[in-house]
Amino acid sequence: MNHLFAAAFSLLALTLGPVGLASAGPATDVVKARQTALFDLLKKGGVENQKKVGAVFDEMLDYSALAEASLGSEWAARTDAEKKQFSELLKQLVRKAYERNLKKTLDFNVEYLGETDSKGVMTVKTKAVSKKDAREEPVEIAFKLSQKGGAWLVQDIVTEGVSLVGSYRAQFTKIIKKDGLPALIQKMKDKLAKGDV
Repeated sequence: MNHLFAAAFSLLALTLGPVGLASAGPATDVVKARQTALFDLLKKGGVENQKKVGAVFDEMLDYSALAEASLGSEWAARTDAEKKQFSELLKQLVRKAYERNLKKTLDFNVEYLGETDSKGVMTVKTKAVSKKDAREEPVEIAFKLSQKGGAWLVQDIVTEGVSLVGSYRAQFTKIIKKDGLPALIQKMKDKLAKGDV
C-alpha cells in the first residue's frame, strides 16, 4: 500500500503550479483556471483559503469516475454502501495528496501544449519545466477530461505515460483479490489517519 500511494501521487507532484502560455480550448481553459486558483490560494494560506482549496478540487475532479475506474471490474460487485465508503475515502486521499504536491511546485512552470478530442474525452497536454535546474528533464503530464452536467471534469492524469487510474486499479485489485475490500478500506483509513498520503 505504501508503494501504491508513493507511486500514484508522485505522478501528481508536478501537475500543478505556476502556469505558462496556454493553447486555446475549453478543456485547457478549465485546467489552467483551476491550477491558477489553487496555486494562488495556497500561496495566500489561512483557514478560509484552505476551505476554498477543497472547493476548487471538488470543481475540478470527477471523484465518482475516479472511484469506479480505480476499482475496475470490482466496482460492479460492490454494494451501494461499499461504493459510497470507498469513493469518500478515495476523495479524501486524492485531495490531501494534491494539496501536498501543489506545495512542491513552486520551482516549476507548466506549459500548455494543446488538447485533443477522442470520443468525448478531451486530453490536455502539459509540460512541467524546472525553473531552477535547466538540466532537469521536463515532465509531460496529460489531463483527461469529459463533460458532466455541462462542466469539464478531470477523470485521469497521465504522467510520462503512466495513468493514475491505471496505477490505482492495479494495486487496489491486487489487495482486494488477496485480502478483500475491507482490507483495502482499512489501509485507506490508516493512510488518512497517519497523514501518509
